[in-house]
Amino acid sequence: MRFRSYGSLAADRWPTRLDLRYPFFYLSNQGFWKPLDAEMRRAVSPETCAVCEIAPEFFELITDAGFRTKARMVLIVKYFEGAERSALFEALGLQGGSTFSASERMMEEAANAAKRKGRSARFAVRVCSEYRYTCALTGYRCVTGTGATIVDAAHIEQWATTQNDDPTNGLALSKNAHWMFDAGLWSVDDNLRVVVNATAFTEHGPESQRLNSFAGRHLQFDPSARLRPSGEMLRRHRARFGLRA
Repeated sequence: MRFRSYGSLAADRWPTRLDLRYPFFYLSNQGFWKPLDAEMRRAVSPETCAVCEIAPEFFELITDAGFRTKARMVLIVKYFEGAERSALFEALGLQGGSTFSASERMMEEAANAAKRKGRSARFAVRVCSEYRYTCALTGYRCVTGTGATIVDAAHIEQWATTQNDDPTNGLALSKNAHWMFDAGLWSVDDNLRVVVNATAFTEHGPESQRLNSFAGRHLQFDPSARLRPSGEMLRRHRARFGLRA
């Protein structure tokens, strides 16, 4: 999830899809790790890479937060330029990301756009990871071996209106649940129970998959999830669509 979110900030210049196995395989000659297949043998191609065995010396270094920050800054400055660099600095919450002159309006606007893209990536990573990639409506979790996940980071209050990228303004939701939430077909009360706007839609399909079947249920959180949505943001969401708790 993190690789895909941050990688999307520089994906325009890469001809292939984002796949975490590729850097793990092709950078293995640096000595930081060994790519292994599912049977713990040396991987012979990116496609066979399932596990990475990290060198003990490198593992000790990356457990230090200061080292990780410095390493990120060095890598961004060395391998990225312009809007990509600004977006990555913003996404990672690092200072000094702008490479544009304030006197050049067009370039400044490009830098600001890149920073917004970076903030969006940071929001997505934090919300999805801290909710443990689990849909808050259905409780369903599905993550592929390459890091793709079924959930989106949904804003409770519209980002276009508030520009609020605080993680408490977010819920991890599957694609359908996200769309229905944004359309005001359902919301959440002060006790984190689902409120369904039953008069706003019709639906057909298996009973267990219908939105109406979730009415009155608590949101579904993974036991290790560290994040909870803001009650104030949820109240504003209900008010926006005229829903009563």
